[in-house]
Amino acid sequence: MLIQEFGKKYGNYFAILADIANGRNTTAEIEQNMGDTVIAGHLKKLEEDYELIVRKRPILAKEGSQTVRFEISDLFLRFWFRYFIKYHRLVEMENFEQLGQFIKNDYPTYSGSTLEQYFRQQMMESCNFMDIGSWWQAKKGKEACEIDIVGLYVEDRKALVAEVKRQRKNFKPDDFAIKVETLRNKVLHKYDIQTECLTLEDM
Repeated sequence: MLIQEFGKKYGNYFAILADIANGRNTTAEIEQNMGDTVIAGHLKKLEEDYELIVRKRPILAKEGSQTVRFEISDLFLRFWFRYFIKYHRLVEMENFEQLGQFIKNDYPTYSGSTLEQYFRQQMMESCNFMDIGSWWQAKKGKEACEIDIVGLYVEDRKALVAEVKRQRKNFKPDDFAIKVETLRNKVLHKYDIQTECLTLEDM
């Protein structure tokens, strides 16, 4: 069905969606992976016409901020483009055993991002928050400082800042504290911050 919707240029759309599904979620990363192909028009159609992707900015970022990441909105399509499109040759050869092994090996990474989405949804349904998102900041020469979930409570300038891990043993409190302090200094200096590690046990 998507091939019919996209027409003759479906290959470019599929490549973009596969990139986003596999973590290359900025315009620059996708264009670089596609041989510096200009994709602004494709992204706009995927977002506005087909409604297959959503544009994400760090929480409290201005609407015009260029710090943008893209995300596939549908979980099924996210899974499909991450595995079945990426490993389409295995599907064509009916080598489902090897495909299953690739999925199994990658599952901790994939399920981690899905778990984040689950907890954001739970927070939305609680009706306790006026805004829910994540936060990131690129550092020159260093890894980006990223916070999985930031929720701003409806009242009293309080914020919940959470890191999501499948297993609590993988949580590193000291590293998280440094990230939280960076977030506080950048955008949450007027907020009372509550921190938490959310895991499969909290579902």
